[in-house]
Amino acid sequence: MGRLLKFWSLTRCEKKFLCEASVLLFASNASVKVIPFRHIDRFLRTRWNDGIQADIDHEQEIRLVKHSISRAANVLPWKSPCLSRSIAQFIMLRRRGIPAILFLGVRFYGDSLLDAHAWVDAGPGGNGKSSERSGFAIVTRIGTGAIDL
Repeated sequence: MGRLLKFWSLTRCEKKFLCEASVLLFASNASVKVIPFRHIDRFLRTRWNDGIQADIDHEQEIRLVKHSISRAANVLPWKSPCLSRSIAQFIMLRRRGIPAILFLGVRFYGDSLLDAHAWVDAGPGGNGKSSERSGFAIVTRIGTGAIDL
């Protein structure tokens, strides 16, 4: 009952973002499990919004999108890995005309251990050098100003 009361106490905009984040997390989580990544990659590379607004400050919207994804991932009954969260965040940002780049990276441990991670840099300064990268070699980039490595 506490979660329902928290939901009703949110502003209308926060409720809208949370519902959108929940639907996109569900869709991205299911997609990652059943669709080959080459199809997901092609889908994400389509233009979500031709009118990218790089010169406008979107800091508040970016923060709200990140917070909504985090809230939705904590409330939903399944685990949402970083790839699913990043796909949902990337789609939400691009739908709003906010420049965003989805990064996929890997990091090696010892002789044979491999760690993979996905993250999104948003806004006009997104370059993949966020704190989330921390030692990950970028394998691919999807989004504004990105070219595959």
